[in-house]
Amino acid sequence: MKLSDAEIREMLEDVRSPAVRANFAASARACDAWEREHPVTIEGILDWIDQLRALFGDPPVDPAPWRGDDFRI
Repeated sequence: MKLSDAEIREMLEDVRSPAVRANFAASARACDAWEREHPVTIEGILDWIDQLRALFGDPPVDPAPWRGDDFRI
């Protein structure tokens, strides 16, 4: 997909806009605060998996080999 000159100019204006930069900076600060208040640990991840298994049971096992090069989840 090729961008038109107008689209490129609009993107450059956004990049250079102080308001857009301020919004991105505020978003980054909010993400940092969230991560500090809600740290992700391996214990937390394993607990979450255990909770899912308790709710839904174990996933079915499919012994058939996976073929092809499409590795999307």
